[in-house]
Amino acid sequence: MLISRLLYIIDFIPRVPRSLALWLLAMAESLRAEGVALHLLLSGEAPEWFCTQFKAAGGTLHWDACMRGCFDVAKVKQVVAAVRPEALCFSFYPMLSPHVLRFAFAPGVKRIFYSDHSSIPLRESHGFKRLLMLLRGRLLGRLYHRIITVSDFKRERLVTRLGLPQQRIVRIYNGVDLKRFANATGHASDDAPLFFAGQIAGVKGIATLLEAWQIADRRRAMPRLLLAGDGPLRETFQQQVADKGLAGRIEFLGLRPDVPELMMAARLILIPSEWDEACAFVSLEAMASGRPVLASDAGSLPDLLGEHGNLFRKGNVGELAEKLVELLDPSQRARLDAQGAALRTRALAKFDMAQMISAYTRVFTAPFR
Repeated sequence: MLISRLLYIIDFIPRVPRSLALWLLAMAESLRAEGVALHLLLSGEAPEWFCTQFKAAGGTLHWDACMRGCFDVAKVKQVVAAVRPEALCFSFYPMLSPHVLRFAFAPGVKRIFYSDHSSIPLRESHGFKRLLMLLRGRLLGRLYHRIITVSDFKRERLVTRLGLPQQRIVRIYNGVDLKRFANATGHASDDAPLFFAGQIAGVKGIATLLEAWQIADRRRAMPRLLLAGDGPLRETFQQQVADKGLAGRIEFLGLRPDVPELMMAARLILIPSEWDEACAFVSLEAMASGRPVLASDAGSLPDLLGEHGNLFRKGNVGELAEKLVELLDPSQRARLDAQGAALRTRALAKFDMAQMISAYTRVFTAPFR
């Protein structure tokens, strides 16, 4: 038997056309080709561009602001009753929460899935508490038909820290729309800026980056630093930069739809994250842009970037400043361009969104008895 309706419940609002939003659009189209209607329950109202494209791809949108950061059982029950899906998939809600898992027993639901994109650190427990944690994960994890995770790093964490049954876990790397990076030249102008894209939040290492840039700038004149994104600390950091008279050299751009173009024009792309990055879309976009990358060693970043990424210890201001001074020496230009080209080759081979979509489609549409 095959499913005909999949309800995907995700704590996410697709504000700009970047990788996760583009993947959801492509999934609707891919599943439609297999005879499966994708219903998407978002945690807030999607912009018009997404609504239009999702409908054109064959999907149906549902949303409610009460789902933002909170799994509202009543709302989910209402949507499940209206859609009558044979399968459910959850993302960015607590995987082992009884509120989530109760829907494994909802009328008509044959399978539930979990798609784990979260980078929230999984704390390591010890002693009797660890045994209880592992037992809980082993038992409750079996309620999922498949738990999809996005990197080997995260798979290891799910097994060793949550106790999830390994046979239920499938690793599918995130991917990016490589067509958006087709104009990558592998070169940047002499006055090209440094570039960051992501949430302007503490866990993304913004404070570390700003301090390191200022230290490095005292030793060697740094290029402009552009930060694309929004978040709870944007105004705070902007004010700090303005107070130091650096507003013209460090710029906060807000949410931008042209991140691929900004990446391809950058001297160096910076990923200073300080939490357990599962498989950051921004790292894959950076690789696809053909530009060199300087990233922290947080989570899966070392594995994703491979031997051609430049790394520093997460949260280490001095080490990041030292790397900036070293890598931005004119003598390093050719080496950095070669690194960028190698990273792009790696992205083309391993992180194509088409591969990601195909793998998810196979998991969701596998026959069941």
